[in-house]
Amino acid sequence: PFLTGNVFLSDRSTDLNADALNEKVFSAELGYGYKSSKLSANVNVYRTSWLDKSLTGSIPDPDNVGERLNYNIPGLDALHQGIELDFVYNLTNNLTMTGMVSLGDWQWKSNVSAIVRNQAGEQVGDPIEVFADGIKVGDAAQTTFALGADFRLAQKSNIYVDYNFAGDNYSSYDVTNRGSSDLPDVWEIPDFGLFDIGLRHSFEMGAFEATLIGKVNNVFNTEYVSDANDLDGTASTAQVYFGPGRTYSVGLKVN
Repeated sequence: PFLTGNVFLSDRSTDLNADALNEKVFSAELGYGYKSSKLSANVNVYRTSWLDKSLTGSIPDPDNVGERLNYNIPGLDALHQGIELDFVYNLTNNLTMTGMVSLGDWQWKSNVSAIVRNQAGEQVGDPIEVFADGIKVGDAAQTTFALGADFRLAQKSNIYVDYNFAGDNYSSYDVTNRGSSDLPDVWEIPDFGLFDIGLRHSFEMGAFEATLIGKVNNVFNTEYVSDANDLDGTASTAQVYFGPGRTYSVGLKVN
């Protein structure tokens, strides 16, 4: 099987970690769906508690240029909870509206110790303290919503427009910079919204049914940060990754 987490001493080693902890997950979810001739909708609330979650990764070695140090964090707890809603509404015979909303609150819920090792697998210094309790879980927007419209231009031709918003998106953090309980939360990536537009046309290709699809992503060429690594809770030191600008694609689907 494919094993991840702290089963091994690091993500670059095949030596087993004798101190590895079994992760536990407790989850509760409640949903409701509605469907009529014009509207279909679903609402869902969830609460998931992760216990003894493991986290492994690497950081630059400050004493050896080009080398990296590997860390292994066991025993992290996290709480993910939120509400989600999606719908499809047939406004007219030719116009369909779609939408979704997701409101989440995801936080780390424990402080732990981490062992840092060099590339030879040797422990470097004393275990470091990681004060993670109360900071936001990063790498995914916790507030998102989308709205779309699909209009039938002709019997086999459609044009569609989608808007997607992402907010409450937090940076991932460097475990070596979380050694104090009075540090600010990790840096929050600025909210952003993107428009996409596309065109579909279906036609017969001999004995097959074909669909030609053209799409423009990020129509307004919006500049935005899609991901970031936090150093001290501020934008000035965060390592950021910008999302792609306007892109074009053309595809052909044959059934």
